[in-house]
Amino acid sequence: MENIVLQAEHLCTSFFTRNGEVKAVNDVSISVPRGKVVGIVGESGCGKSMTARSIIRLLKYPGKIVSGSVTLAGKELTTLSEHEMSTVRGEEIGMIFQEPMTSLNPVMKVGRQVQEALLLHRKLTRREARAEVLRMFKKVGISEPERRYDCYPHELSGGLRQRVMIAMAMICRPKLIIADEPTTALDVTVEAQILQLMMQLKNETGSGIMLISHNLGVIAQMCDYVYVMYAGRVVEQAETFELFSHPAHPYTVGLMSSVASLDRDRGQLDTIPGVVPNLLHLPEGCSFSPRCTRCNAECSAATPELVEIAPGHLVRCVRTMEGQL
Repeated sequence: MENIVLQAEHLCTSFFTRNGEVKAVNDVSISVPRGKVVGIVGESGCGKSMTARSIIRLLKYPGKIVSGSVTLAGKELTTLSEHEMSTVRGEEIGMIFQEPMTSLNPVMKVGRQVQEALLLHRKLTRREARAEVLRMFKKVGISEPERRYDCYPHELSGGLRQRVMIAMAMICRPKLIIADEPTTALDVTVEAQILQLMMQLKNETGSGIMLISHNLGVIAQMCDYVYVMYAGRVVEQAETFELFSHPAHPYTVGLMSSVASLDRDRGQLDTIPGVVPNLLHLPEGCSFSPRCTRCNAECSAATPELVEIAPGHLVRCVRTMEGQL
């Protein structure tokens, strides 16, 4: 990957609880190139959102980055002060969260919220900032921008609230956009519009996008590269076409088999047996081994490393290490 905007290397984040250390992000390395979309997929509880929150350092106590490096356009983020990091958020990294109602201030007009984000990072008068917000509202497809500017979040539909969040994320033309399940609460038609809008803005600004989703259809449509996470680790990574054409890790195969398809025979969908493990009590060896239909004795004996099985295609599986995939 060339012209890297974000590079996370061997990132580890733990929560230190009275019951022990919870390794929520365990030795994760992710690259986001300029102008590309990188997807992170996996079941709930696999570490997708926690990886994003570690990158932007929005961890709640008792969470803490214990090791690793995160660089944004060559700038190391893990050593910045909180004041310096607050400048990076919004100006250099834009964030789009799953549910705008929990991110937007319910007692502040949405236009003012986007305006305040702009004034925080740009030397503009309030009149200039208001004009810029109205221009961005038009760009993200908010009809009647002057009227919507003075609306409160509860007065807007879910789709319009998400457009406001996208406007807020893009208003400073950041280097990186982190979108955490940005369309989960939206209907299919609005979802398609929001995804198209994100791609359009990405192409105009050249921003890199980290897209977190459990929806494999969205990932296949939007992303250039994909990372599959399980129990806090990356278990497979590849370019999108390669991953969907040749999934190698049993977990990735299971995820894809559980998705409905028009060319599949009618009947019950495949499922992955069991549940995501408790991070306080991970199984020995491969974390996926208790749910894996291809598990053998070696799977419980050793923690596998990421191994390259094709150019740019890495898999964390004992069978890969043994050349059985």
